[in-house]
Amino acid sequence: MNQHEQLQAQDDYEISLIDIFLFLKASGGNIVKSTLVSLLAGGVYYFSVPKTYEASATIEMARVAGEPVESPVVLIEKMKLPLYFSPATLQACGSDSGLNSRAKFDDKFKPNINKSVPMVSFVTVAPSSQEAKACLNAAIADVSSKQDAIANPLIEMKKQKLNQLSEQLKTAEEIGKSLTSPKIDRTLTDTQVTVNHLLVTLRKLNINEINDLQSEISSLKFDLIELKTRPTTLLNPVYSTEVSVNKRPLFTLGLCLALGMFLGLLVTGVQRVVPEIRRQMQEAESRAR
Repeated sequence: MNQHEQLQAQDDYEISLIDIFLFLKASGGNIVKSTLVSLLAGGVYYFSVPKTYEASATIEMARVAGEPVESPVVLIEKMKLPLYFSPATLQACGSDSGLNSRAKFDDKFKPNINKSVPMVSFVTVAPSSQEAKACLNAAIADVSSKQDAIANPLIEMKKQKLNQLSEQLKTAEEIGKSLTSPKIDRTLTDTQVTVNHLLVTLRKLNINEINDLQSEISSLKFDLIELKTRPTTLLNPVYSTEVSVNKRPLFTLGLCLALGMFLGLLVTGVQRVVPEIRRQMQEAESRAR
């Protein structure tokens, strides 16, 4: 290919501003038509689809001694079970207790895991803001109830352990009071000296036992404070949008206009490219003959 042919080929592929202007001018009719069609379709969608409202909330797992009773991943998997949520919750979310209704519930109720902390966020949609809030509140109540069923036995075990240690401490302190101080006298017999040594040893053991028990009791009491042991916590009140999430006039209008313009340009481009493709195919066929 010589230089002249290269320049000619380059000119064929270059698009100037005039070409763009002419293309847009030729697309005017198609843009108007496709925009009208898009606006009509958007209007049908807007007035035929019922409004839906979104509600969201975030909970933190119930804790015992600073550890969550279950991980968010485990909770998410449990919530997939057909019988996890109560019939009252399914009804509050606009579903019954059947399997098909549970599938509809799963479509509307979306939990999300927070990977950095043991928290789970919930999002649901409903025909009204009040119904969306009621659905989330009922679902969170179910989660809290089931996590309490896990946490309460663990808390009860720690309380029983605390009571046992407290009784042992009381007994140890009473024993310590009964141990008399050893006598210091150089005239003591060997038997009396042995008794004194035994008393000293017993007092040391008693003091060590008391210190150990006090340390365990303090640790258990610290584990049971509200900061480390608490039920499922709703981090913020359930929030629901006052505007429907699927009916936003300005967004729908803008989307229809953008879609109409894109389709109009696409139709014009197809109308120009197809004849050129046909022409090239005819030329190729004529050369082949």
